[in-house]
Amino acid sequence: MTRLEMKDGLDYTIRPCETRDELAACVKLQRAIWGYAEHEVYPLRLFLTLTKIGGHVLGAFTPDHNAVGFAASMPAWREGRRYYHSLSLGVLPGHENRGLGRALKLKQREEALRAGIDRIEWTYDPMQAKNASFNIERLGAIARRYLPDHYGMVESRLQQGLPSDRLLAEWRLKSPRTRRALAGKTPRSGTTSPAAEVTIPTAFSSTAATRPEEARVGQLAVRASLEKYFAHGLAITGFTIEGGTGRYLLDPYSSPGQTPQQVR
Repeated sequence: MTRLEMKDGLDYTIRPCETRDELAACVKLQRAIWGYAEHEVYPLRLFLTLTKIGGHVLGAFTPDHNAVGFAASMPAWREGRRYYHSLSLGVLPGHENRGLGRALKLKQREEALRAGIDRIEWTYDPMQAKNASFNIERLGAIARRYLPDHYGMVESRLQQGLPSDRLLAEWRLKSPRTRRALAGKTPRSGTTSPAAEVTIPTAFSSTAATRPEEARVGQLAVRASLEKYFAHGLAITGFTIEGGTGRYLLDPYSSPGQTPQQVR
């Protein structure tokens, strides 16, 4: 259990969801946070199953035991090794920007390491600058796989009818870059310039809501650039925001242990 003490006196507890009612609250949170259509919501049965097969459903709770955020992960297997796939992470409007998302991810990391797992992966929208900064800079994840229209048509107020393109974030929990990020330092090692950069607007959601065709063109341009760089062995290792522009920073990447030229 982790306690977060806020300056305004509203404290939170981060812990596994323990009852059916607490898991059901996470189902409701999905609708409130993302505005999903009913058939897009992860159901209670899934959350119940995750708690019994080695996955996790972690909640952020107020002192009166109301769930205001959650993170869910499931056990997975790739390249001969176990890892966790994080299905979702969300915080209720009104409780954002208070460190709850980071606290949930740190609890997720703690639970994974306790189980002998050193990698967590999840998908995120490459056009969302806030998420990119959180995943790459604050947590130390990298991304080297682009998944075009990964989920097909997603009915939510955030997707705005656009293709559900996603980046696959890879969080190596014991890596030096992760340790640097969690210590509040930039995760990229050294001071060399990146091999490539790809820019995105920080207000993409507003563009998607008011000028959908412009948003679609921008999304396709970012898709083409990232797919090209990934095909040439680069990975996203950094992200910066300057004014209204976010910049993905890419460097050469090889899987750890294969060559000296790897993302550390």
